[in-house]
Amino acid sequence: MLGYRLTRRSIPGLAAIAFALAGCASLGGTPPAVGLAAPDRATTRSRDLYLANILGGVPLYSTGKNPHEVGDITDGLPRVTGVWVDRTGVLYAFTDNRSYPYETIEEFEPGGQSPFFSLVLQRYGSIVAADSAQNVYAQGVNGQGQAVIDVYPPGSQSIAHEYVVPTIGTISAPVGMAFDSTGALLVGVASLAQNKQGQVGAVLRLNASSSTFVNLNLTKAYGGLIAMDASGNLYVGGANLISVYPSGETAPSRVIHTRDTIVALTVAADGTLYVDTYKGIVVYAPGKRTSKRSFVPQAQVSGLALGPG
Repeated sequence: MLGYRLTRRSIPGLAAIAFALAGCASLGGTPPAVGLAAPDRATTRSRDLYLANILGGVPLYSTGKNPHEVGDITDGLPRVTGVWVDRTGVLYAFTDNRSYPYETIEEFEPGGQSPFFSLVLQRYGSIVAADSAQNVYAQGVNGQGQAVIDVYPPGSQSIAHEYVVPTIGTISAPVGMAFDSTGALLVGVASLAQNKQGQVGAVLRLNASSSTFVNLNLTKAYGGLIAMDASGNLYVGGANLISVYPSGETAPSRVIHTRDTIVALTVAADGTLYVDTYKGIVVYAPGKRTSKRSFVPQAQVSGLALGPG
């Protein structure tokens, strides 16, 4: 099923690029099919970490001293390629279904075990984001074969805006989304062109007035996996590198070298960085280049998101 579904996309998304660069992961087994448990606040004492599981479902892990699974949303989610959690705690899960509708974004209220809304997408894709007004942003490919970000208003099945994402290199696709301090959409783009790091990337900022993207022209931006903390630091990852850019800067203040290929990343407001690799999830304390914490989830991760807190 995996190979069949990927061949139907003219431009690969996050999961396809990750598999093309490093092959399939083998991280544990399928999590148990149970409902979303109430998080154990006595042990987490921080935000909860949501994992998009390509094998199915959205496992929920604590981010406390001893990370462990505290819940699992599996209802109607056979393959999840991307996740996003907004500031109110609503979960958006980009789901690759076995039958029509093939691509949906399932929306869950905090603690919900079943989606309160199922957005049927008009494009094939793999990643999702939602802004402060709960407009949903879905990556996909339009009828002209262009990579696009489609915007759906809350509760709507109709596209309000379609933004064409510029291509970098020979073959590229959006693999990450974030919002800057002004609320502007940032899109991380990864290219399959080869270089010494194994991946080329760029970060684009949407100019809402012109409906076009502007390249931020970041140096040492490998890959297109992106996240932003509350201080405006932008994290850009790909291959085995994560570059961190202070607000408004185009050169990184620090570069993190990971031991294994990066699959997904997310960052807390305080700068605590969570990086999924093919050997597990590595946690970096704010401002650090090295990590003393890691854990192996029972999932094949294709995306990460932190809950509010």
